[in-house]
Amino acid sequence: MSKNEELVLAKRPTGDHDLKETWKLQQCEYPKINGEGQFICETLFVSVDPYLSSQIKKSALGGAPKDIGTIQNSYTVVKVVESQSTSYPVGTVYVASQHPWRRFFLIQNEKDLANFRVKILKQPNQPENVFDRLGYQSALGAFGMPSQTAYYGCLDVGKFKESDVLVVSGAAGAVGMVAGQIAKHVLKCKKVIGIAGGQQKCDFVTKELGLDACIDYKEYNTKDKMAAKLKEVAGDPVTAYFDNTGGISTEAVFDIIGRFGRIVICGQISSYTKSEEKAEEAYVYPNYLAKTVYRALSILGFVVADFVHRNEKEFYPDMGKWLESGQVKYRDTIVEGFENIPKAYEMLFTGANIGKVIVKV
Repeated sequence: MSKNEELVLAKRPTGDHDLKETWKLQQCEYPKINGEGQFICETLFVSVDPYLSSQIKKSALGGAPKDIGTIQNSYTVVKVVESQSTSYPVGTVYVASQHPWRRFFLIQNEKDLANFRVKILKQPNQPENVFDRLGYQSALGAFGMPSQTAYYGCLDVGKFKESDVLVVSGAAGAVGMVAGQIAKHVLKCKKVIGIAGGQQKCDFVTKELGLDACIDYKEYNTKDKMAAKLKEVAGDPVTAYFDNTGGISTEAVFDIIGRFGRIVICGQISSYTKSEEKAEEAYVYPNYLAKTVYRALSILGFVVADFVHRNEKEFYPDMGKWLESGQVKYRDTIVEGFENIPKAYEMLFTGANIGKVIVKV
């Protein structure tokens, strides 16, 4: 019988650098099929994303955190290894939004998946498809929730156009790298300026992704320095901002953006590890903006969940075409090993990744 393990919430983190201690790895029973329609899944890839902060502590995102001892869940790619289901035979590979951080687990009834945003990537005897060519991890990265967020954020929320001078913070991250390329190469914005941390990431944004410029927030590390550099690089007034980070980048953009500018609030990762229970730790300005992400307030706050019903007709065909033609490029940071999921999550807040962080189990 196969070994089985799971990760449960063990403690609430207090800062940016103890996040990998948040979960505890423990042994658990291997599941058994007890009836018709049931099937057992093996986890292949696990997605770690900044929104998980709202599940592990009371964060700037709001919401009720999980109880200590609760098994964590997130988007995962899984393979069916035992089955009494006609819809999910052995060998089926699919992605779902709410599967547990467990090596093997039982699905009692396929109807239980109704609210899990399931997409079947491959079933036995099906011909080769884009997921075979790009890899099943692409269901979490290039085709995953962050790319969907960038797609709808650019086309539907920001409605970026050829006359726009656009700034994208977190431009080397999972959402920002796609948003910048859609704006530049698909929507043909006049100028797209990225913001990222470190020369390596800035070079990636300009040389590999093809954005017009990228500013290192580690060098331009105050609001005034960033604002001055943005004005210099932009030349023309900034007309739009795709915000993934909050913090000094957002403060700077607010200082220089032109009249009738549009600010798309996609994420506020600079404040996600801050606690609203400790006022002295909460940076008030981005904390305020963080709330627009999940409340969809003014300044064009949005969540991708409001758009995913359109994926099959819009997002998947468009993204598949852009990826395979090279119009949009994508990079993942792959972390090996189920036990390293907490380490992978911490990378989101230390800047150790380029693009989407995915754990290969």
